[in-house]
Amino acid sequence: MEAPFDATSWDGITGAIYAGYGSVEWLWILLSLACVVVAIIGGWRHEKHAYEAATKGQK
Repeated sequence: MEAPFDATSWDGITGAIYAGYGSVEWLWILLSLACVVVAIIGGWRHEKHAYEAATKGQK
């Protein structure tokens, strides 16, 4: 990770420092999005199967 300033110590550095500066943050965002999509698809498939199993005996 790169820092947004040139310093050899923390003396004189104030304010909030964003730790993600210079990283591949987009990779983690895409990975998180992929996990959400997988969870949605998995839940949808499970609910469809459970619904079909529950309504099978009602006909």
